[in-house]
Amino acid sequence: MSLSPKELVDEAIKRGKAKAEYSTLTTAILAIMAGVFIGLAGVAMIRTMGSMPKEWGTLVNLLGALMFPFGLICLLLVGGELVTGNMLAVTMALYAKAITFKQWARNMFLVTIFNFVGAAAVAVFFGYFSNTLQGAFVERTIAVALGRVADAPLQAFLSGIACNILVCTGVYMNMAAKDFIGKIVGTFLPVAGFVIAGYQHVVANMFLIIAGILAGGATWSQFASNMLFVWLGNFVGGGVILAGSYFLAFKVGMKEKAQNTGIIDEEPVAGVLERK
Repeated sequence: MSLSPKELVDEAIKRGKAKAEYSTLTTAILAIMAGVFIGLAGVAMIRTMGSMPKEWGTLVNLLGALMFPFGLICLLLVGGELVTGNMLAVTMALYAKAITFKQWARNMFLVTIFNFVGAAAVAVFFGYFSNTLQGAFVERTIAVALGRVADAPLQAFLSGIACNILVCTGVYMNMAAKDFIGKIVGTFLPVAGFVIAGYQHVVANMFLIIAGILAGGATWSQFASNMLFVWLGNFVGGGVILAGSYFLAFKVGMKEKAQNTGIIDEEPVAGVLERK
């Protein structure tokens, strides 16, 4: 069993409204945990790729990509606030006028900052000081980090758009599924796809680039530039293209059709939220 596409829009609005109304403490803790899960997934990906023979070529990237999705799966199932996923749900709640722009901006700011705290902590304590990404894995850590910062601003922006179309599709499919296995499978496939394609995810990059800096292969100025353009690209992909498209299709478009035909088959968003 799963939600229909039309029902899914209402579910995303309901969840986005709830997220925007979390206390600062709740938002901070859940965002830190999301950053931790994404960072730990990054560690597992690098360790997987770093132990593979170079002769395996693109198979190395494929195996790393198959390892990474567990981070998003974990945070969606046990609780976590990830800014890229919130770009879908919280922005859709904004489109529905279920929250204010101030609430939207507060959520985006707090979740981004605390995602950084969680991801950076993993890079420092569980990657560098634990020696998990040292020794034989330094070369792969640097290579992955340099791959993130190699893109020019426009390339990073466009890559960020494509990335979050896929990531938010995974989040959306997780919402749609009502059973444990369905949620895992629905999340796994799009996320593995973005990693295989090499698209850029702002929270993953928080971990990967900082790990590369600690390994001596990237700089803080490269990190700052990457964060700006990838965040903007992720927002366009998840908040403008995906959230905007489905909101227009199932809220604006269907409302106009109902008005034109004289048949009202849409409840007001506020009513849906109150009932649920």
